[in-house]
Amino acid sequence: MKEKRIESYYPIVGLDDEIRGWTCNKKYLHDSKQMHRAVHVFIETFGGGFILQRKGPNSENANTWSSAVSGHVEGNETYEAAAVRETKEELGLNIDEADLEEVCKISPCESTGNEFVLLFTYLMDPSKEEMRPDPEEVTAIRRLPFKDMVLSVDNHTDEYSPAFVLLLDKFLEVQGVKGES
Repeated sequence: MKEKRIESYYPIVGLDDEIRGWTCNKKYLHDSKQMHRAVHVFIETFGGGFILQRKGPNSENANTWSSAVSGHVEGNETYEAAAVRETKEELGLNIDEADLEEVCKISPCESTGNEFVLLFTYLMDPSKEEMRPDPEEVTAIRRLPFKDMVLSVDNHTDEYSPAFVLLLDKFLEVQGVKGES
């Protein structure tokens, strides 16, 4: 049974990612192009899989493939705490902040919906961990070998959220494999 949540509030930030104000309306953040914070988590699995989720019909970028986990930073939580919370909410996975690896931070732009995005990776052991996606947020999960996922994004970019495409490009750059796919 899904836990009933108290209404969330979201920090509005400036170009320095410092809090300038607050809103309880997530739609307002995007409609008024307010800069705010978000997280994405790329989940890789032992055995060479890369997890993707198809965004739910009521989410940003509905029905597109995206990072295994993504969501807004709420209240005064850290980016790491938001990644842990979103992983639990979207996939039903309990992870520890210590198991997250920070990859990079992206500045607000059109592709991110005006979000500062902190990208993390998490290595999942499917023999010990089971995903239980929330059907309101996630309509499908797929696990692909990394190379197949990169080729799919290259050949079918329109099937993926703009933020995911940007983050994947940055991930490949940080890993030193950009241009080798």
